[in-house]
Amino acid sequence: MKPELILLLVVIGALVLYFLKKSIIIVQQAEVMIIERLGKYYKTLESGFKVIIPFFDKPRAMKVKKVQIYQGQHYTTVRTVARIDLRESVYDFPRQNVITKDNVTLEIDALLYFQITDPQKAVYEIENLSEAIEKLTQTTLRNIIGKMTLDETLVSRDTINIELRTILRSEEHTSELQSPNTI
Repeated sequence: MKPELILLLVVIGALVLYFLKKSIIIVQQAEVMIIERLGKYYKTLESGFKVIIPFFDKPRAMKVKKVQIYQGQHYTTVRTVARIDLRESVYDFPRQNVITKDNVTLEIDALLYFQITDPQKAVYEIENLSEAIEKLTQTTLRNIIGKMTLDETLVSRDTINIELRTILRSEEHTSELQSPNTI
Protein backbone atom coordinates (compact mmCIF):
# COMPACT_ATOMS: atom_id res chain seq x y z
CA MET A 1 0.00 0.00 0.00
CA LYS A 2 1.09 3.49 -0.69
CA PRO A 3 2.04 5.70 2.27
CA GLU A 4 -0.42 8.38 1.08
CA LEU A 5 -3.28 5.88 1.20
CA ILE A 6 -2.30 4.73 4.69
CA LEU A 7 -2.14 8.34 5.88
CA LEU A 8 -5.53 9.06 4.31
CA LEU A 9 -7.08 6.02 6.03
CA VAL A 10 -5.58 7.07 9.39
CA VAL A 11 -6.95 10.62 9.00
CA ILE A 12 -10.40 9.34 7.98
CA GLY A 13 -10.37 6.87 10.88
CA ALA A 14 -9.41 9.65 13.30
CA LEU A 15 -12.21 11.87 11.98
CA VAL A 16 -14.75 9.05 12.33
CA LEU A 17 -13.63 8.39 15.94
CA TYR A 18 -13.79 12.11 16.73
CA PHE A 19 -17.27 12.35 15.20
CA LEU A 20 -18.46 9.33 17.22
CA LYS A 21 -16.96 10.72 20.43
CA LYS A 22 -18.76 14.04 19.94
CA SER A 23 -22.08 12.45 18.96
CA ILE A 24 -22.48 9.98 21.84
CA ILE A 25 -23.56 11.32 25.23
CA ILE A 26 -24.29 9.33 28.35
CA VAL A 27 -26.53 11.28 30.73
CA GLN A 28 -26.38 10.03 34.33
CA GLN A 29 -29.38 9.22 36.52
CA ALA A 30 -31.05 12.35 38.02
CA GLU A 31 -29.42 14.60 35.42
CA VAL A 32 -30.66 16.17 32.20
CA MET A 33 -29.04 18.11 29.40
CA ILE A 34 -30.65 20.88 27.38
CA ILE A 35 -29.64 20.54 23.71
CA GLU A 36 -29.71 23.42 21.26
CA ARG A 37 -29.67 22.86 17.52
CA LEU A 38 -28.06 25.76 15.68
CA GLY A 39 -28.56 28.01 18.73
CA LYS A 40 -32.24 27.25 19.38
CA TYR A 41 -33.78 24.89 21.93
CA TYR A 42 -34.10 21.44 20.40
CA LYS A 43 -34.74 18.92 23.19
CA THR A 44 -34.04 17.85 26.74
CA LEU A 45 -31.95 14.71 27.10
CA GLU A 46 -33.07 12.49 29.97
CA SER A 47 -30.78 9.91 31.60
CA GLY A 48 -29.33 7.18 29.43
CA PHE A 49 -27.39 6.68 26.20
CA LYS A 50 -28.11 9.50 23.72
CA VAL A 51 -26.89 10.47 20.25
CA ILE A 52 -26.64 14.04 18.97
CA ILE A 53 -25.37 15.56 15.73
CA PRO A 54 -21.99 17.17 16.36
CA PHE A 55 -21.49 20.75 15.15
CA PHE A 56 -25.29 21.21 14.90
CA ASP A 57 -26.36 20.12 18.41
CA LYS A 58 -24.70 21.65 21.45
CA PRO A 59 -25.44 21.30 25.19
CA ARG A 60 -26.67 24.56 26.77
CA ALA A 61 -24.68 25.52 29.85
CA MET A 62 -26.14 26.83 33.11
CA LYS A 63 -24.46 28.82 35.89
CA VAL A 64 -24.40 27.09 39.26
CA LYS A 65 -23.39 28.88 42.44
CA LYS A 66 -22.00 26.93 45.38
CA VAL A 67 -21.39 28.39 48.82
CA GLN A 68 -18.94 26.47 50.98
CA ILE A 69 -18.16 27.20 54.61
CA TYR A 70 -14.55 26.77 55.68
CA GLN A 71 -13.42 27.83 59.17
CA GLY A 72 -16.46 30.06 59.59
CA GLN A 73 -15.99 31.89 56.28
CA HIS A 74 -18.38 31.62 53.31
CA TYR A 75 -16.63 30.99 49.99
CA THR A 76 -18.66 31.27 46.82
CA THR A 77 -17.79 29.63 43.52
CA VAL A 78 -19.72 30.00 40.28
CA ARG A 79 -19.27 27.36 37.61
CA THR A 80 -20.87 26.70 34.30
CA VAL A 81 -22.26 23.19 33.84
CA ALA A 82 -23.93 21.48 30.89
CA ARG A 83 -25.63 18.82 33.00
CA ILE A 84 -28.48 19.93 35.24
CA ASP A 85 -28.81 18.06 38.53
CA LEU A 86 -32.44 17.20 39.32
CA ARG A 87 -31.77 16.09 42.90
CA GLU A 88 -32.75 18.26 45.83
CA SER A 89 -30.07 20.85 46.54
CA VAL A 90 -29.20 22.72 49.71
CA TYR A 91 -28.30 26.37 49.53
CA ASP A 92 -26.67 27.87 52.64
CA PHE A 93 -26.96 31.65 52.73
CA PRO A 94 -24.40 33.82 54.45
CA ARG A 95 -25.53 35.66 57.57
CA GLN A 96 -27.56 38.78 56.93
CA ASN A 97 -28.86 41.59 59.08
CA VAL A 98 -32.60 42.15 59.29
CA ILE A 99 -34.62 44.72 61.21
CA THR A 100 -37.76 43.69 63.08
CA LYS A 101 -40.97 45.71 63.43
CA ASP A 102 -39.81 47.02 66.82
CA ASN A 103 -36.52 48.29 65.28
CA VAL A 104 -34.22 45.54 66.58
CA THR A 105 -31.41 44.38 64.31
CA LEU A 106 -30.99 40.60 64.06
CA GLU A 107 -28.38 38.53 62.29
CA ILE A 108 -29.97 35.46 60.71
CA ASP A 109 -28.83 32.37 58.82
CA ALA A 110 -30.93 30.62 56.23
CA LEU A 111 -30.85 27.27 54.48
CA LEU A 112 -32.98 26.65 51.43
CA TYR A 113 -33.75 23.22 49.99
CA PHE A 114 -34.83 23.29 46.36
CA GLN A 115 -35.20 21.00 43.37
CA ILE A 116 -35.36 21.90 39.69
CA THR A 117 -38.50 20.41 38.15
CA ASP A 118 -38.48 22.16 34.76
CA PRO A 119 -34.90 22.33 33.41
CA GLN A 120 -35.90 24.21 30.26
CA LYS A 121 -37.37 27.09 32.29
CA ALA A 122 -34.42 27.01 34.69
CA VAL A 123 -32.02 27.56 31.78
CA TYR A 124 -33.94 29.92 29.52
CA GLU A 125 -36.11 32.08 31.76
CA ILE A 126 -33.42 33.42 34.08
CA GLU A 127 -29.72 34.02 33.58
CA ASN A 128 -28.43 32.88 36.98
CA LEU A 129 -30.92 30.72 38.88
CA SER A 130 -28.79 30.38 42.03
CA GLU A 131 -28.32 34.14 42.32
CA ALA A 132 -32.04 34.76 41.78
CA ILE A 133 -32.99 32.23 44.45
CA GLU A 134 -30.54 33.80 46.91
CA LYS A 135 -31.69 37.38 46.35
CA LEU A 136 -35.38 36.50 46.33
CA THR A 137 -35.03 34.51 49.56
CA GLN A 138 -33.03 37.25 51.30
CA THR A 139 -35.44 40.04 50.40
CA THR A 140 -38.45 37.90 51.27
CA LEU A 141 -36.97 37.01 54.66
CA ARG A 142 -36.29 40.69 55.35
CA ASN A 143 -39.89 41.55 54.49
CA ILE A 144 -41.36 38.74 56.62
CA ILE A 145 -39.22 39.49 59.66
CA GLY A 146 -39.74 43.22 59.19
CA LYS A 147 -43.45 42.68 59.87
CA MET A 148 -42.76 40.89 63.18
CA THR A 149 -41.52 42.03 66.56
CA LEU A 150 -38.42 40.46 68.11
CA ASP A 151 -40.48 38.19 70.36
CA GLU A 152 -42.65 37.02 67.45
CA THR A 153 -39.57 36.35 65.34
CA LEU A 154 -37.93 34.20 68.01
CA VAL A 155 -40.95 31.90 68.41
CA SER A 156 -42.29 31.88 64.84
CA ARG A 157 -39.83 29.77 62.87
CA ASP A 158 -42.60 27.60 61.41
CA THR A 159 -44.69 30.66 60.49
CA ILE A 160 -41.68 32.24 58.77
CA ASN A 161 -41.02 29.00 56.85
CA ILE A 162 -44.63 28.68 55.69
CA GLU A 163 -44.84 32.30 54.58
CA LEU A 164 -41.46 32.13 52.81
CA ARG A 165 -42.42 28.88 51.06
CA THR A 166 -45.74 30.39 49.91
CA ILE A 167 -44.07 33.51 48.52
CA LEU A 168 -41.25 31.61 46.78
CA ARG A 169 -43.67 29.18 45.15
CA SER A 170 -45.79 32.02 43.82
CA GLU A 171 -42.88 33.93 42.24
CA GLU A 172 -42.59 33.70 38.46
CA HIS A 173 -38.85 32.90 38.39
CA THR A 174 -39.10 30.07 40.90
CA SER A 175 -41.96 28.27 39.15
CA GLU A 176 -39.48 25.67 37.90
CA LEU A 177 -38.59 24.73 41.49
CA GLN A 178 -40.26 22.27 43.79
CA SER A 179 -40.69 22.51 47.53
CA PRO A 180 -38.52 25.41 48.59
CA ASN A 181 -38.08 24.85 52.31
CA THR A 182 -36.06 26.90 54.72
CA ILE A 183 -34.60 26.33 58.14
